[in-house]
Amino acid sequence: MTRTDHFAKSSWMLTLVSLAVVVAVLHLAKGVFVPLMLAVLLSFLLVPGCDWLERRRVGRPPAVCVTVFLAFSALGAGAWTAADQMIDLAPKIPEYQSNIKTKLLSINKYLETALSRIRRSAQDMGESRPQSDTTDGPFLPGEQPAPVRVISSPPSPVQVIGAMFGSMVVVVGSTGLVIILVVFILIRREDLRDRFILLIGHGQLTLTTQALEDAASRVSRFLLMQLFINITFGVPIGIGLYFIGVPNAVLWGIVATFLRFIPYIGAWSAAAAPIGLSLAISTDWLAPLLTVGLFVVLELFVNNVMEPWIYGKNTGVSSVAILVAAVFWTWLWGPVGLLLATPLTVCLLVIGKHVPQLSFLDILLGNEQVFDPQTRVYQRLLAGDQEEAAELALNELEHKPLVEVYDAVLVPALAMAEIHWHRGDLDEIRHSFICQSVRASIEELGERWQAMHTNEDADAAGIGVSDVRPSVPTDSAEICVLCLPAHDEADEIAGLMLAQVLEGTGCTVHSVSVTALVGEMVDLVEQRKVDVVCISSTPPAAVMHARYLCKRLRGRFPEAELVVGLWNAQGDLDKAKDRIGCGAATHVVGTLADAQEHVRQLTQSLLLCSKRPIRSAHVPLVLEKAII
Repeated sequence: MTRTDHFAKSSWMLTLVSLAVVVAVLHLAKGVFVPLMLAVLLSFLLVPGCDWLERRRVGRPPAVCVTVFLAFSALGAGAWTAADQMIDLAPKIPEYQSNIKTKLLSINKYLETALSRIRRSAQDMGESRPQSDTTDGPFLPGEQPAPVRVISSPPSPVQVIGAMFGSMVVVVGSTGLVIILVVFILIRREDLRDRFILLIGHGQLTLTTQALEDAASRVSRFLLMQLFINITFGVPIGIGLYFIGVPNAVLWGIVATFLRFIPYIGAWSAAAAPIGLSLAISTDWLAPLLTVGLFVVLELFVNNVMEPWIYGKNTGVSSVAILVAAVFWTWLWGPVGLLLATPLTVCLLVIGKHVPQLSFLDILLGNEQVFDPQTRVYQRLLAGDQEEAAELALNELEHKPLVEVYDAVLVPALAMAEIHWHRGDLDEIRHSFICQSVRASIEELGERWQAMHTNEDADAAGIGVSDVRPSVPTDSAEICVLCLPAHDEADEIAGLMLAQVLEGTGCTVHSVSVTALVGEMVDLVEQRKVDVVCISSTPPAAVMHARYLCKRLRGRFPEAELVVGLWNAQGDLDKAKDRIGCGAATHVVGTLADAQEHVRQLTQSLLLCSKRPIRSAHVPLVLEKAII
């Protein structure tokens, strides 16, 4: 093992140990961290209100006190209303017992019959089992164990009072601590921010400031928008349940508002109790069905209309990460952790974006693609999944022109395959599969692109697609372009891409197979009376192979127009042109789009010189499989 590998392994082990220590501390000290995190998140939520008051010439302490008072008054009013509704509901629960039992029996009748049959069979099997004559216990036959009674001492008055008011004292104490923390955090927020930056920045002021501002803006925006959306969800729930006739509709509206902070399952958790009550109060199925429909319609409306409109863009956390985070924070801090799961996960995501050592958090929690399109296509081809690779390319074609899809996706993927094959990372079978898959994708993309343009032409002309016919060029107006592969199959495949995109330049395009020898290619230029020759060459030895073919062509046709495509070239094209040589009439390009533009300019120049009209964009594409 090299020193670098040993250092990398030690770094990963240190990171894992550090994470384990942090999780242990968070779990053991949750009595401290839970109020602190609640106070920090509430501060994010209340900062806009404080700033609004301060812009109206209200001092910092009065603005904070007014904002905190109003916020916690609203929370207290909601909690008081919910508690009052629960007290009112409790005596009515026994009244609904008969209706609930009747409906549950009607639903579970079949299941109860099946279970009773299984239970009867199990009892019959138990009765038929032979009984053992020996006893396993310590008592002799006929001897019975003496009963034992445990009598506990009566609780003291202090214990009785503690049992009655202990939970209330804990809740009141925690609430008071959160309120005090929120007040002091809001009053000293700039000072706390500067101290936090100095503490964790380690001299990286710009990076730390960006991370902190990003986290604050994301969390604050998320909490405000989520609160607004939850209110717009809870209020219609309460109104709808009131008109349906569900008791204590205000309580269920408040519960729906707060439980919807829980990702994905919050709304359906809030729906459980109203649905159960609707079953209890009604003798038919109308009220339960209306209750279920109310929650389903509102949840679909909020998810598909309200949230995209309000959020604009999401928090950047993937759905799977939110679910896993909900489970993790619930295990760590209980129900409060479930409410804090999404904001805390957003903070971790921001830290992963701005701290290089914790970049794995961005990869694990983010919803952005970790691979660019060309890498995704190449990775699927490496995995042998030709269908998904073709689907990815077709998806790119939905919002990009064909030439951009080739330049940005297929050509780089093909170049990566060539580099890895020449380096020995790919075997011959896998390399051949990738080449054949890319060739099939080129055919499919070309057909889809032509069909899209045919539909557009038909829509523009107001006629049916079947009535659209490509223009037939006259032989006297032909400009012939020949695409030659520089060395191997990848060059030929790239030449096929070039031939497809050149169909719109008003010329006839021929693409030559790689099975042809260099001398046969040179002869074909003369036989076809070619006007423009395009040489296709892919990495890693693109310049060397293209230079050899250029010299052979220049030796035979000194005045020929040559366009050399060094696809996916990373270096300086001017230096590459100097290495290739072959005169000023040789044009070196790095993308199919540049090659298309050069050929279009050359075609127009040739047509003007020969007094020939510019031909239609629909021209035949010919692939020369062999030279006769």
